[in-house]
Amino acid sequence: MNTRTEIAPGKAPFTIEQGNSIITLGSCFADMIGERLKYYRFNVLANPFGTTFNPISIFQLLNISIQRKYNPLPAALGEIWYDHQFHSEVAALSPEELHELSNEKIAQVHKQLHHASVLVITLGTAWAYRHIDSNSIVNNCHKQAGRLFKKELISVKHILEDFESVYIQLKQLNPTLKIIFTVSPVRHIKDSLPLNSVSKAILLSSVHYICEQFDDCHYFPAYELQMDDLRDYRYYAEDMLHPSVQAEEYIWNKLIGWSFSAPIREAMTEWDQLQKLLQHKAFHPASAAHQQFIQQTIQRFEQFPYWNVSTEIAVLKAQLL
Repeated sequence: MNTRTEIAPGKAPFTIEQGNSIITLGSCFADMIGERLKYYRFNVLANPFGTTFNPISIFQLLNISIQRKYNPLPAALGEIWYDHQFHSEVAALSPEELHELSNEKIAQVHKQLHHASVLVITLGTAWAYRHIDSNSIVNNCHKQAGRLFKKELISVKHILEDFESVYIQLKQLNPTLKIIFTVSPVRHIKDSLPLNSVSKAILLSSVHYICEQFDDCHYFPAYELQMDDLRDYRYYAEDMLHPSVQAEEYIWNKLIGWSFSAPIREAMTEWDQLQKLLQHKAFHPASAAHQQFIQQTIQRFEQFPYWNVSTEIAVLKAQLL
């Protein structure tokens, strides 16, 4: 008897190779993807502006980065200065330092977008806050007074219009760019589970229409893998809202199978094995058996053809007596 609904995402109409440049933007799920890509030595820029949950703010960040200019929307909290367009990790001790830091990140993202093969956008929620004075959707309120903002539910129409505008600019900057959309499986229950469902429905509908309209935009079903395939609290973290490590691993492996080339999947498997060897802790480092183990591990790394491992080899050689 089949006791679960297993989802097979199929194959993406393109493959991700080791030499590809990648950028991830969006919710904390984009962080997870980015960190795993870094582990496998991809040229990846992972959530450079910090976590961004709503699609309008993500598109604003792309627009700012493409044009390499923005109008600051600063906010002070104690001695620290922030900008409502960025996550709180983008912070400084003065407005001038903040502006300089923001421009550095914008330039970094512009450069990556110009050469990237893939842009991964992970949408978290359709709920957002509008800064009343500037009439702008903000990324983060930075603990400012609630009277300065108005909460609203972003419509599918708003999302589609803003994406189409930024898409045109993206393709002018980088005509070959492929865009992968995901909807984060993390549940936002601050306003209740029913309203979280409304939010996710808007995001899913928006991405559906985007991928129908634009041939180089593709949807990976991370949300469905968590909610419909795994569908069990065993696969959630202690807060019962975020995917567990086991669930993240499952979804990651589905993503690999969906979009990564066969040679790169083989390289990633071999890299996992090499990392386990590298993390081996010896009780007797001077023993002949351990020294032989180090020699054999060095040989394994030297035979690894996929990316530069000189740092790992140097670490191993330092253990030879």
